[in-house]
Amino acid sequence: MSETSHVALLHAYSSRNSGDGLLVDLSVALLKEALGETTRVSIVAADPSSFPQYSNVYPAPVLADSGIRRLSGAATFAMPVAINNRTRDLRRILDSVDLIAGVGGGYLRARSCAEVLKLEAGHLLQMRAAVRSGKPTVYLPQSIGPTMPAQPLFKHLAGMLSRFSGVFVRDDRSATLLSGNANTLRAPDLAVLDFERRGRVILEQAATAGSKVAHVAFVLRRAPTWSVQQREKYESSTRALLKLVGESCRVSIAVQSTGRGNDDLAYYRSIGIAGDLVSLKELLVQDTPDVVVSVRLHGALESILHGVPAYHLSYERKGFGAYADLGVDDWVANAADFYAESVAAKIFAPEAIRNFWASASTGFEHIRVGRQKVIHALKAARDTGRSCT
Repeated sequence: MSETSHVALLHAYSSRNSGDGLLVDLSVALLKEALGETTRVSIVAADPSSFPQYSNVYPAPVLADSGIRRLSGAATFAMPVAINNRTRDLRRILDSVDLIAGVGGGYLRARSCAEVLKLEAGHLLQMRAAVRSGKPTVYLPQSIGPTMPAQPLFKHLAGMLSRFSGVFVRDDRSATLLSGNANTLRAPDLAVLDFERRGRVILEQAATAGSKVAHVAFVLRRAPTWSVQQREKYESSTRALLKLVGESCRVSIAVQSTGRGNDDLAYYRSIGIAGDLVSLKELLVQDTPDVVVSVRLHGALESILHGVPAYHLSYERKGFGAYADLGVDDWVANAADFYAESVAAKIFAPEAIRNFWASASTGFEHIRVGRQKVIHALKAARDTGRSCT
């Protein structure tokens, strides 16, 4: 019988944002596929109580705090020498594992002073601990950068990443930013990788669905830190799209995130959408729409994994990368600059649903290659770690 692998999964956030929860689930599933079903995964999370389905979940230093404690912790941890119990616990966990993995996502960036503190105090702290442990480390598909201030912080980030066994990036811009690191590898987003694994079943189910679009679900969110003009364009365009779609079919509003700083429900209330709103996860099961329009990438990808075509209004490069990898890049638009009429025309076009799945099926081979690349890197890193102990 082969020895059971033990992996530390860093940078988990909160399943109260179901996109982040999905990324943790997909990371764990991929680790077990690569290293064996008995693989033990210790998860380091900002919101450990939101992952009750896992037995080994530990609070991340600083990020697991809230309010004043988090702010003061960030200020302290920005200094090079700070140690507390959670940091010691993190080091103890890393000392016990065969392999360290970074959950897929988009957390290694800093576009504002607040994000600089979060990156420095939370995520870079975990990365430093991984480097110090000397254990083989693989980061699952990421969007990385930009950082502010650009040069010193990014140079430090890239320097640490260069010391890992492999760093997978999920978009071409991240690949370009890290092109100086020989260990940078391009692979699709974790949810796109999972589509290849489950795709045949999804397509079989989709083939039985009707071609008429009678029910569209929307997953919206507050605009990111755009200019005033971009925010106004986004909000007027989403209102126009809701109106246009509502004139042609039934509309549902779904909630993707209620986590810290990502409260979609509060946003809906602020724009006058009242009543009881369900999570996207519940809606996909209990009242499956024919099409989803989602501003959140993993709301779109979760819908696709459930067999529902999704039009993505993307606010970051990760959305364009994921949809290009899927082969459906005509179903994504810039959320800060789209036209409601164009989106409505796309989702109500004759045979729109069948055409979506026909396009998605063309990406399987490309995604399969990416999946095998990640699995091979995880196995090789685990084996290297064992040979060194």
